[in-house]
Amino acid sequence: MGIPQSSEYYLRTYRHGDEADLTSLFDKVFKYFIGFVPRTPAYWKWCIQSRPNLEKEGIAIVANGDNIVGYTAIEKSGNILELCYDPSCEGKTIVTMLLSWCVEYVNRHGGNSIILNAPAQDDITRQVCRELEFSEQPFANVFGALFLRVVNFPQFLGKIVNQKKNEKKGFNETILIKLREVPFWCDDHVILRIRKGRIAVLKGKKVRPTITIDTDISTISLCIYGSPRRLYGEILKRRLRIRPFWKTPRAVKIFSWIQIRNPWYIPIADLPIPLE
Repeated sequence: MGIPQSSEYYLRTYRHGDEADLTSLFDKVFKYFIGFVPRTPAYWKWCIQSRPNLEKEGIAIVANGDNIVGYTAIEKSGNILELCYDPSCEGKTIVTMLLSWCVEYVNRHGGNSIILNAPAQDDITRQVCRELEFSEQPFANVFGALFLRVVNFPQFLGKIVNQKKNEKKGFNETILIKLREVPFWCDDHVILRIRKGRIAVLKGKKVRPTITIDTDISTISLCIYGSPRRLYGEILKRRLRIRPFWKTPRAVKIFSWIQIRNPWYIPIADLPIPLE
């Protein structure tokens, strides 16, 4: 099977400098999807180009003159990391060119399968996949949900704090985080101490806290991966209790310092994910 030819579009591989146009196209296509985060060229290089199993030649681009109208990135194993095309152009032609190229690429590297996660409502990609004899697997039967489990929270929090810039002037607090339902091998509390603008995680020490937080590992992990709004939501649901209550704004501010702000884009985020 060869790559279809088009009088309007042509296919090439990635060239240095394409990332600005690729991120612009990505933002245009996925901006209405749940979980969408605007991209920068630096983020794209980290998220896609820096993958250990992705070669420079594993990024194919369909262009119309100087305009990029579609692209895909595929690992040598056959896992398509991204497939994106401009919906205002000839989508079926673009997707056919990209997926046909992916089949040839994987064949050249000795692979025997290709995996593509596509938005549920993308009828164009579904039609092309059927014409190219891809089999469709209902997503829920393959990967029903993404779960995060933190086994050792004190160690987890300590690594996060150590990677942060700990210059938070004007704060002097000792925060005791009491954890419910922890495994028997894990400490049921962790202490955050802020002195002279620096945050440290203390283990196994008896201190007199200025703020006490009572919660469980699942809730506090979601807050660290979430947003300040998520944190307030857990407080209102009483899954996360702060004492004294009048220090809640200060506790939220401290959490905003240690939150992880590098969300990883999931291409299938158009699934009905409940927003809390």
